[in-house]
Amino acid sequence: MTTSALPKVRNLSIDNIKAVLIFLVVFGHLIEIYVGEDHVLRSIWIFVYSFHMPMFALMSGMFSKAQWDDKNATQLISTVLVPLIGFEIIYEATEFILKGNASVYAGLVAPYWMLWYLLSLLCWRLLLPLFSRMQFGVMLAVALSLAGSYSEHAGYFLGISRTLIFFPYFLLGWKLGQDVFSVKKTERLWFSAAVVIAAFIGAFLLKSDFDYRWFYGSYSLHRLEMANLTGSMYQLLQYATSTVIGLSVLYLLAQKELGLANIGKRSIYVLVWHGMALIILQETGVLRAIFKHENTIALAISVLLSMLITWACAHEKTEMLTKRFILNPLSWLLIPQIPQQPAVQPVVIATEAQDKTVHQEP
Repeated sequence: MTTSALPKVRNLSIDNIKAVLIFLVVFGHLIEIYVGEDHVLRSIWIFVYSFHMPMFALMSGMFSKAQWDDKNATQLISTVLVPLIGFEIIYEATEFILKGNASVYAGLVAPYWMLWYLLSLLCWRLLLPLFSRMQFGVMLAVALSLAGSYSEHAGYFLGISRTLIFFPYFLLGWKLGQDVFSVKKTERLWFSAAVVIAAFIGAFLLKSDFDYRWFYGSYSLHRLEMANLTGSMYQLLQYATSTVIGLSVLYLLAQKELGLANIGKRSIYVLVWHGMALIILQETGVLRAIFKHENTIALAISVLLSMLITWACAHEKTEMLTKRFILNPLSWLLIPQIPQQPAVQPVVIATEAQDKTVHQEP
């Protein structure tokens, strides 16, 4: 058997990284409402948000293909568009049941909360075949992001702002490929550790009036009150720091088997379901009760609760039920069901000698 014919082995270190990143998404959303009330929570939140969504986009780019054919198109519908539509309906219905009206996201004509990522991923995958054929695709994506940040229309509307802001990370991930963390070098390990430690300490040293809305990627420079050259330079600095910090974190995570691969390969279910868990915790008053505790206790509970939500959403039962009752029915509606053609039997043309042999009497 040739090397090309061998089945491709799933990269467990990549799955481990995805598991940690999706946990950070859950943790960041869980403490988000309360970060303004505590310096420690706020600093940790800033550190997490400085890299976790850029690196999630980068990881998505690593697994994306620049070729466009029927198979890739069908896969894009089933893995991105179907969950987007299905959970958009679920979350908006939940909002209507709880509050009697549509969500604020519906009013903004934007994807519901965390679902912006699926819409942006859909756009990135559609744009990849075009940008992959450009010599300086990543630089062009950065330029489009800088230009779009000046527009008042590129905000929450259809997630346009985030699509533009995080697209360069997606393209960079595609260019780096899945083997970028396979090279083990001691000096790179020490450099990565130094960067992560410095970034963590730096988050605690930021002034209390630091505008962390920059990390959302959904605010124009006008709304950030920096619609000038300084604002663009600040945005470029953010691209540089997020990339260096993020790649350093990922490199460190890739050094050891963390035993989280099953969570990583089901990260999509954590993405779409953790919002429901947080809505339940918020509506029942559990979150408010948690953050009435002393800082250390509240942080510990937040971490443990985030781990529990991540584990539950990534459980194989969650995957099975989600597919059976949501994804599969929607896929059946959106994707044409092509009937399988009966296998064609090969036509055997016998030679004259063979024909004689076949018809010889015993």
